[in-house]
Amino acid sequence: MIPGRLSVLAHMMTPWRYMEPSYMEKIAPDLYGGDLRENPAFTHELAGIMHSDDPVGYCYQLMATVGWTSLPWLMFLRQRTLILAGDDDRLVPLANAKILKKLIPRSTLYIFHGGHLGLLTHAQELGSAVERFLA
Repeated sequence: MIPGRLSVLAHMMTPWRYMEPSYMEKIAPDLYGGDLRENPAFTHELAGIMHSDDPVGYCYQLMATVGWTSLPWLMFLRQRTLILAGDDDRLVPLANAKILKKLIPRSTLYIFHGGHLGLLTHAQELGSAVERFLA
């Protein structure tokens, strides 16, 4: 994948965003982009929800980011595939969704105006997009 901004990825290297809600609240707008930069109330709520003292989930998340790629096999997918991507995703840039679109034969790319947490911040819009795709 094409990585996100280095300043954003640096925030991913520390579990503090899960262990200290005030730190999460501080970095979330830069980390996730989209509505979190414009909606401090949502950012505050998110920081409380994502709080955890257990580092195991954080370790699993880091492990998931290294060492494996599905790119060589994407062209073999035969089922219709919906790709959802935010135009302000700072962790997984939009270019990655465009690569998926080119490599998956029966894919549809839906780009929404938002960031990495689009399923939370744009649930209504993305739910409608999924419904249309499945119809």
